[in-house]
Amino acid sequence: MSFSPVQASLEGFRFIRDRPRPVTVWMIALLLLNLAAALFNLSPWAQRLVQLQTAQGFEWSWAMLQDLALHLLPAAAIALFLTFASLCIVAPSILRVMLGKTHNPDFRLGADEARMFWLFLAILLAITVAAIPFGIVLGLSRALAGPLAERVGLAGVMALLGPLSVLFLQAYFIIRLSLTAPVAIDQHRLDVMGSWKMTHGAFWQLLAGTLLSLLWTLAVALGAFVAFFLVTMLVTFVLGVSPDSLNAFLFPSGQGYIDYFGPGPMLRRIFESALLAILFCVVCATVVYAYRELSPSRDGDASEPEDDVLDHETAV
Repeated sequence: MSFSPVQASLEGFRFIRDRPRPVTVWMIALLLLNLAAALFNLSPWAQRLVQLQTAQGFEWSWAMLQDLALHLLPAAAIALFLTFASLCIVAPSILRVMLGKTHNPDFRLGADEARMFWLFLAILLAITVAAIPFGIVLGLSRALAGPLAERVGLAGVMALLGPLSVLFLQAYFIIRLSLTAPVAIDQHRLDVMGSWKMTHGAFWQLLAGTLLSLLWTLAVALGAFVAFFLVTMLVTFVLGVSPDSLNAFLFPSGQGYIDYFGPGPMLRRIFESALLAILFCVVCATVVYAYRELSPSRDGDASEPEDDVLDHETAV
């Protein structure tokens, strides 16, 4: 079975065009997580961690270990929750709507979110385990072929080959396991090998679709940045505001809470959350499109929404 990478990469933009209300709900959710991360940066745990990271010449002691445990453990727990919340709570909400499981975006702490959490851990574990023997082979090849590469003037190519190989290895495992996410939401089970089988022979199509979706999203982001720049230039011209004053408004420094929650930073956070919501929708739609085309059990048909009795789209 095959599918069009171009059509897959554009599926998310069609969804955004046809269903702007759910996208707005997801943008608000990502904005709230962004604000929660800003509040965390103001907490004493985060500030103490910054002091520990920038400290020089300190000696390990029992008091130091107690200090680390007091500040590191709560900070790590909050940071992990904020990191996985967007992936394990917002992403399942997007997949449920795109797969037709629900008509409205909702946010839960249930079985779908638990499966998504274990899925991301499994992907990280697979990449780590695969990277160990791959790194050993790559290191041995560089040690053996390095002198020859220097003699023929290919030392730079050898130095670049390592990072590119690691990046390709990571992309390979992520692409081959990418359909596990829609399977977990659609079939209510964590089937890693099912994704591996479905993506057999479709890796390059999936890779092309993912890269194209990221390329379109980057183009949208660049267009939005250009539009934002033109608007700011127009504002400075019409109101007679100096560029330095406008920069201080958008990027305040040394003003406490204003640095995080002032009008300028809030505009930036809304802008960033909107772009992140677009990215989530585009990537999830690409994966869902591929799942519908490659899954033998769906035959391209979406299931009926489980909550179609609700006639509005903004239930949170």
